[in-house]
Amino acid sequence: MRLPVTRDLHLRIAALLLAIVIWFVAGADIRRTQGDTVEKIVTVGLEVRGVASNLIVTAKPKDVELRVRGPRQVVEPLDGSKVRAFVSVAGRGEGEHGVRVQASAPEGVHVIEVMPASTSVTVEAVIGRDMPVAVALVGFPSDGYVPLQPSSTPKSVTIAGPRSRVEAVRNALAQIDISGVAAGVSRDVAVIPVDGSGSPVEGVSVYPASVRVTVPVQVKAQPAPATPESRGAGPGPSSVQGASAPSGRGGGADADAGAAPAPEPASREVRTRPNLKKIESFH
Repeated sequence: MRLPVTRDLHLRIAALLLAIVIWFVAGADIRRTQGDTVEKIVTVGLEVRGVASNLIVTAKPKDVELRVRGPRQVVEPLDGSKVRAFVSVAGRGEGEHGVRVQASAPEGVHVIEVMPASTSVTVEAVIGRDMPVAVALVGFPSDGYVPLQPSSTPKSVTIAGPRSRVEAVRNALAQIDISGVAAGVSRDVAVIPVDGSGSPVEGVSVYPASVRVTVPVQVKAQPAPATPESRGAGPGPSSVQGASAPSGRGGGADADAGAAPAPEPASREVRTRPNLKKIESFH
């Protein structure tokens, strides 16, 4: 008995063979894709978002690490410029805050771990404080000259920055070198904020950044000439008379000794440099 043969049997066989080929090709592609998936650790700078306009970040981690996974051709060239790590302090005031680190990566790349997962960020208020300028003289003028009281224009500046750093400033210092000068000096000098030990304070701004410092210089006063009174008392009248009296009046050897004039003390002029420090500070 012969079975009837469907007219389109050859089409069905062709479709079956095509499905088998597609299945093998798709499976190979899946295996190849799975084999090309890699992981990588990327170091990323930490951003702080949501900082209020009157606040500033003063302490935070510089970097965090992200473990990412994705296709080899995408992950291997990946660097910190293509992924982001950030924290948010929106709605928070001054102080130290514990925050969760969030991350984002390009399409097809997954962030599977953030190290550390959380961190602390410190924000402070931005303040300003007016301070008088303290002028410091460096060096000595030429011999025979002395500096007078210096002055600055303006006489005060504004120190601005995070509260803790502004409060650490003790002086707004303007140093000017007067080494070897023989006339008054006037020049623009940068103002340096310093703490109690004289070390510069970083992270603050000075307005204006420089001032005009003027230092008058004059000739040093010479000592007054020596006078008989300053030399000491000379021989008195009785001594002079005794020196001129003849020895026959009974003076004898004692009289001759008494007649000898007293030696006159030597007069010396001592020139000293002015008693100046290496650096003198004037407010």
